[in-house]
Formats: sequence, C-alpha cells, structure tokens
Amino acid sequence: MLFIAQALVVGSVFLTIQASNCSSNEKCECVDFEGKYFANCNGLGLRSAPSFSDDVIGISLVNNDISEFPTSLPVNISYLDVSKNSLREIRRNSLANYTFLRNLSVSENELKSIELGSLRKAGHLIHLDLSLNQELTIEVLVNISHDLKNSTSIRVLNLEYLQCTFGTSFIVKKYHIADLRHTLLEELNLASNRINSFELGVFSMLPKTIKYLNVANNVLSYGYYLAEFGSLQNLVTLNISYQAFFHQVWVQNFLIRCNDTRDPCNFVKTDVLSNFTESPNTGEVIGQFSSSLQRPKNITIYIPPKMKVLYFHDNMYKLELQDFTLKSVDGPKLTHFHLQNNIIYSLTGPITGLSSVVHADLSNNFCSYISPKFFNDFQNMSFLDLSHNALGEIIENDVNGNIFRNLFKLKYLNLTRNRIVRLPDPIFRNLVHLKQLNLSYNSLSEFTIPINHMKELGWLDLSNNQLSFLDQSTRDTLDTLSRGKQIYVNLKANRLLCNCEHMDFVKWMRQSRNVNFVNFNEYTCSYMNSSRVSFSQIDRLLQQMEKRCASYTFTIVFMTSLIIVILTATFSRILYRYRWKLRYMYYVAREKYRDNVQGSDVTGGESSYYFDAFVSYADKDRGFVIDLVKSLEKEHNLKLCIHHRDFIPGTGIADNITNAIHYSRRTVCVMTSPFLESYWCMFELNMARMEAIYSREGENVLFLVVLEKNAMAKLPFSFIDLVESKSYLEFPENEDADESSAFRSKLGATLKSHDCEFRSLVSSSGHE
Repeated sequence: MLFIAQALVVGSVFLTIQASNCSSNEKCECVDFEGKYFANCNGLGLRSAPSFSDDVIGISLVNNDISEFPTSLPVNISYLDVSKNSLREIRRNSLANYTFLRNLSVSENELKSIELGSLRKAGHLIHLDLSLNQELTIEVLVNISHDLKNSTSIRVLNLEYLQCTFGTSFIVKKYHIADLRHTLLEELNLASNRINSFELGVFSMLPKTIKYLNVANNVLSYGYYLAEFGSLQNLVTLNISYQAFFHQVWVQNFLIRCNDTRDPCNFVKTDVLSNFTESPNTGEVIGQFSSSLQRPKNITIYIPPKMKVLYFHDNMYKLELQDFTLKSVDGPKLTHFHLQNNIIYSLTGPITGLSSVVHADLSNNFCSYISPKFFNDFQNMSFLDLSHNALGEIIENDVNGNIFRNLFKLKYLNLTRNRIVRLPDPIFRNLVHLKQLNLSYNSLSEFTIPINHMKELGWLDLSNNQLSFLDQSTRDTLDTLSRGKQIYVNLKANRLLCNCEHMDFVKWMRQSRNVNFVNFNEYTCSYMNSSRVSFSQIDRLLQQMEKRCASYTFTIVFMTSLIIVILTATFSRILYRYRWKLRYMYYVAREKYRDNVQGSDVTGGESSYYFDAFVSYADKDRGFVIDLVKSLEKEHNLKLCIHHRDFIPGTGIADNITNAIHYSRRTVCVMTSPFLESYWCMFELNMARMEAIYSREGENVLFLVVLEKNAMAKLPFSFIDLVESKSYLEFPENEDADESSAFRSKLGATLKSHDCEFRSLVSSSGHE
C-alpha cells in the first residue's frame, strides 16, 4: 500500500474519497486522481478480487483471504497490492495482461513458487515486493532475475524473509542473480534469509546501478566475498545489521509452515542453470559464525566509492575493532555509520579511511576500552554517540585528554550511562565546536572540568548524577558562554544541597537569565534538616534559607573569632613558657652554623672550653668582681671570662653571652638586687640554665655567689631548684680577712674541680 500512498500525494493535488462505481464491491473506496481511480479494498474479507472499471489504475487488496492471483483486473493497472492474503503461487500467465504494471506487492502471503516467465511481460515494473513469503526460499531469485533480465524499468526488488527463520544457512550463488546485471536495479533487499556467505563474483554481477543493499538479519561471516564490496560502484547505503540475531521460537511457524526439507531448487528450470558450472571452492566460506567473530589483523577493506551510510547495528557478534584500513577508488565518502547495540567490547583501532565520517553511533556496545588512537582519522566527525557503555574507568584514566583530542569538529557528544565517576580536566580539551554534551545517568559527584573553550555550547545534560552543586568557576563560565544566546542545562535527579554553604548556587539557578534549567520545577534538593524540597517553590525556599543562614553566619564568625583567640592565647602561652629554650636553641644553632661555615669544631669534651668559668654580674658589682677575678686567676690559675674584658667587640651582646656560656666550663652568677633587676643579667642566668639542660645533658654548670642575703628571696620561682640543691656560696657579711680568704679558696677549688668533684663541692658549699 506504500507505493499507492506515494502515488496519491502528487504536488498539491488534493484527493477525495467518493462513493463511485469503480468496483463491483460497494465496500471498496474509490479515490479520484486526475480522472482515474485508486480502489481501496483492504480488509474486506474477500476470497477473490472484485471487478473494476477500466479507469482504475491502482488497486489495494491488502489483508483479505484471496488464494488465487487475480487475472481479470483492468489491463491499464499501474499499482497492485495483494499483501497479506493467501496466495500460494504466481503462474506464468498471472501477470500476462498487466503490461503497464509499475508497482506490485505480494508481501506476506503463502507463496511457494513463482513460475519462470511470470514477470516476463511486466516490462514497466519498477517496484516488486515479495517479502515475508518464507516458503519461497531465496531460490526464487533465479526465476525473477531471469524474467527481469531485459527490464529497463525495475528499480526496487524486495526479497526480505523468503527463508524460514530457523534452518541451515544459505550461500547466495552467482546463478541466483546473474541476469540482474542487465537491469538498472537501484535497491535490493535480501534481509532475513539465513544468508551465511556470497559466492565470489556475486557482487561483481550485481547491477552497477545498485544504490541500496540490505542484507540485514542474516548470519554473515567473514569470507572472500568481502573483497568484492568495492565493485558496487554506485552503492550509497549498506545495511548488514541484526546478524545472528536472537529470534523467538514460535512452534506453529517452526513445525508447520517452515518445513524446509525440500530441494530449494526443485522448481528452477534446468535450462536456466545449464549456463553455470561451479568450481567446488568458489562458494567457500572462510570464517564460520561463532559468538566471537575473529578476523586477521592489519587488513584493508575496499568499500564502494560512493558509499555514504553503513548500518551494522544489533548484531550478536562479540568483536574488537582493531586496526584496519578502508579504501575506495575516489577517496573516502562514508559519512554515517551506525554500530549501536552490538558487543564491541574494545575500540582499539586505529581505523584509517574514515576522515569523511560526520556521524558515528557506537552506543550500547558493552564497550569498556577506547584506545587513544582510535579516533585519529575522525577529524570531520560532528556527531558521536557512546552512550550505554562502560567507559567510566578508561575516561577517568585519560588524564591527558587523548581519547577525543582529534575531534576538533565534534558538535554532539553523548556519554550517558557509562558509569563515569570522575572527569579529568583535559578530557574535552579540543572540543571547541561542541554544541551538545550529554553526561546524564552517570555517577559524577562534581563537574569542574574546563568548558570555557566550548564557545558554541548550547545544551549540557548532567541529569541523574550525584552532583550537589556547581562550583563558582563553572557558573561563571556558563554565564560567560551564555552571553548573547541561551544555554540549556539539565540537573534533574541530582543530590542538590540547599544549605547555607551552597545558597549562592541556588540563587544563581533562580536568577540566571540566559542559563535555562530544563524541567526546573521538577528539581529537588536536600534542605538543612535533610528533607527533600521541590524547586517549584524556589522563592519561598530562598527566603527560608536567607533567614536561617543569617544567624548561621553570625555563629560562624563568632566561633571563628573565638577559635582564633584561643589558638593565639595557647600559642602565646607556649611561646612564653619555652621562650628561653627557644632563644637558646636559636643562638646555639646560629653559632654552630657559623662554626661549620668557618670550618672549626669546638664542641664536645673538656678541651673544647676556652674558659674555666664565665662570671655574670651587674655593672654595680664590677669592682668586687674584678678583685675576685684577679685573685682567682692568680692564686688558682683559673681562666675566667668577664664581659667588660673578654667580650668580642662588634659582636651582638646576646651572641657574646651565649658564646661565653657555651665555651666556659662553669657559669658563676653574682647574685645581688641589681643583678636580678638587670635584663642582660637575667638573660645570662637563663642561658646558663638552658646550657646545662640541653647541651650538657643535665650537668650542673651553674653556680651562684650570693653577695646580698635577701637576693635569693627575690629569685624567680623557676630557679627554686638551685636554692633547694644549695648550688650557691654566700660571701661573708663582716668581710673578715680569714673568711674572705676561705671564700676565695672554696670558690677557686669549686671552679677548678672536674664534674664529679664539682657536684660534691657544690653540695657541701651551701652556707659555708
């Protein structure tokens, strides 16, 4: 009925259904067309064709119960559709009267044979449809091609489903189509015929005018015939889909109507076959079908020079697209290939010869790997569908963005349902002309990749992911890209958050003018109490958020300030407590660094000390100290260090003090009130204490000489251990000569002694 419908729509001519007497059956509808009639007698339960007037040029008898081919129709008939009836055969004289017939459909009948010569007089036949007569078998092609060998009008030949669904596979031989080479056939449909292979020479014998070839829903395997595809010089579209496809077993069809045990050639005249002698190897099939289709590597396939569209979808082959080359005489012309719904688990490549491809569908292929070189030769591709695969891991590991790096002209990319968890930043680095990006139904928890180079972006689908918000950088980029145009973003079915932290994001979604959110009112977000809130009341939601977040902001500022104060106080206390230790370590480290730079080593052992003792005193006690030092150096042969005599000019006071303490075996502090009030005296006292603890491994090197009795009472609490251990010597108050002499002797002996003796002398020196 399709060709009749096409004939009815011509230019701007309007047809009307009339209750005309064009048929003997009043239920037939007659349609007026330029003074002629098309008769529609579909679905009337007819067992035979009614009679029609001579001005009827088109008749549709679809879906009736006619068992004999009608032979008494008007001789000028051009269109005849007897599909879905019970015809069992077409005899030699069935079409003898219809010399002007242009379109004939006998689809979906119960045909078992078409006699040789049946179509010989149909010299104007353009369209012949014999599909869905599975008891005819493909052998009927011999008679058909023989009858049409002199036809200059035939353009379309539909032989789909002439074999039973289940049975042994079939090889198309040269004798099946030999006579078609003399025709101008443009479309040949051999789908659903259990074809396994083609004999060498079949494609070479097909008419050079073939533009569309359909061999879908067969069980094709690799064979030498593949090398002949290039001979189809004018082929534009090739359909090899649904190979080895799963079919439901229907008991009635399988056991009753599909008893395919007879000789498939038993109705072919022997005189037709007499001109063919076959070599036993010409029909050899190289690679038999298996669940995993195998092929040689590094092969070259010659494709028709004008082929633009390839359909290879819904096949049950398990295969890997490895490296091979597609070649044609005048360079690549292929623009569209459809490879969806297969089991192409790996896209390894590279496949060369595809620079002309603009549309590629590789969706739903269980694919988990794409080589970085697979798309090397796809520079002109604008549409790529990789949805419904398992590319998440390989995309996540493409940290250099090599997979899509050559797709400079890509405009549409579909990666939905690929188990993508994370996108590396460079993944789409060269997609400068991308207009639509679909990343829906993945597991993305963030979308932070750069998209500022996608100046033409108009559609971004991030629905059904795990996103909670879009970061500020992405929002700014979308605002920039949407200047002067509209961008549509889909964030439906994500885990959006409506809290104080992301309130700016929610406001941006509400206020953005050129960034339109698809199905915005259907969005939901998790509110502060974890409840789901709809965006259909976004204004009310924002008001509530602003109120709650105002107090929340104050709390954050207060707590932050409090934490800073506590940390500052704690840090200051720690610094104050260990201030002397830190200062001591600083000066010692600096001195050691200076010694290392100068190449000297003056640390460790008794021989490393320059002085027997460093004497620390207040400037008011200088006279007493000078006399004491002279006496000790003369009588006890001691080498003492005092600041006004032994400090190095030009060196900092603190450096001089730490050096004097560090290079003296002992440190003597003359305790008076001025000493305790002097900053530098207390500095010397603390440095000496740090020296004992951290450089002398706890050795007691500090010794106090008390000139004023009440000075010890003023000593800081941190030095109480010196008082308790009696590590001091009191100067006699009455300045008796004998007592003064005993004081000097005791002090000299103490300073002269070694470590063990010093400890014993110190312990016995208190109050002597």
